[in-house]
This record gives sequence, structure tokens and C-alpha cells, in this order.
Amino acid sequence: MPAAGVVMAFLLGYSIHTVWMYDYPWGCRNVYLPSVSRLLNLPLERIMWNFLSLSSVPLQLMVVLRQYILTFSTSNKLQFLRLVMVISSVFQSIFLTLLATVGERESGDFHVAFFSGFAVSTIINYSVFTILMRFTGKKENPKHSRRRVTVLLGLMITLPTIFIAFILHNVFCVAGAYEAFAIFEYLTIILIYAFHVTNFYLFSDPSLRILICQRNGKQAAIRI
Repeated sequence: MPAAGVVMAFLLGYSIHTVWMYDYPWGCRNVYLPSVSRLLNLPLERIMWNFLSLSSVPLQLMVVLRQYILTFSTSNKLQFLRLVMVISSVFQSIFLTLLATVGERESGDFHVAFFSGFAVSTIINYSVFTILMRFTGKKENPKHSRRRVTVLLGLMITLPTIFIAFILHNVFCVAGAYEAFAIFEYLTIILIYAFHVTNFYLFSDPSLRILICQRNGKQAAIRI
């Protein structure tokens, strides 16, 4: 749903608000490439983004539950990682909600802080889930694991680049820094949804059996 919100915001922006998306002041100079943050703060575009992103928050709880079940393990270390995964996912939802309700127009500083929190919780959640699937998804096709790791490595490159470019533009007014910021912001959003796409198969197999307990040498399983 947030992805649909972004797409609809782009369609609206490029069809009826083109004049607001180019040659506008941002930081130390006028810029000519609309960032995603800029686009999602335009009046009409913001309504679609807020509605769809906020509506998705309750559904995130279902995803967390599914991930928690999929990564079942009796190992204390992996159980701890499962807890970290759940907590980071909750913070993801919280920061996504804050990003949707507090934009650059209300408070640029808070908006940056909320995006930073979202970025950190996202990296932690994706990293922990990738590790857990490596040790608990024994029957998983290796191609799914490779795709997940590839996307995760991409995010580990794009997210720090966004912050560095943001600082270079707003603090030092380095030429080209804003353009790098906007481009890597696009790439980050694409990678975030690419990570979700790599996990679609986990949520579409109704016959997937998950081991939930082992007692007296007998295995008990349930269908999820």
C-alpha cells in the first residue's frame, strides 16, 4: 500500500503539479530534480500517500507474525534475534507513521529524524530476518536467499549515501550533492520494495508447514 501511494503521488505530481517539482529552493540553492520527500509533501499527493501508508500499518502486524512463525528455532541466540526482528518491525511501523504525518512542511528537522529512525530500523529488521532465514529456512531455495542478500547489500550502500549527500548539500552546499541525494533516495525506495518482493513466496504458500514443537521425539507441525 505505501508503494501504491508513492506511485499515485508520482502520477499526480507529473500530471498536474509539474511546475512545483522543478526549480524550487531547497537548502542553499534552487534544485531541479524532485526528491521523493518533496513529491510526497505536495498537497494532493500527500493525501494519497498518507491514506495508503497509514492504512498499511495494521497489516504489518500480520507480516511480523508470519516472519516470527517462519523463523522458529529452539536456539536461544536465534530466539533473541526473533525478538529483535519483532521490535525493529514495530519501530519501522512507528517511524513510517510519523513520516506520513510529519512532513518537511511541518518540521524539516523532525522529518529527517523520523527518516533516520525508519532507515535504521529497516536495516536492522531486514538484516536479522535474512540471518534467521539462513539458519531456519533449511528447505529454502538458495536463489531466494541470494536475492535477499543482494538487495540488503544495496540498501547498505544507498542509505549511508543519502545521509552523506544530504549533509554535503545542506551544510557545505557541494555541487551535485542534492542530485545524488535525490537519485539514491529513489534507489533506496526501489530496494525496500524489492526486498518485500523477494519474500512474496513466503506469504503465498498455503501448504507451508512450520515446526512448532518437539516432544518425546515426535514432531508436531501446523499449517500456516
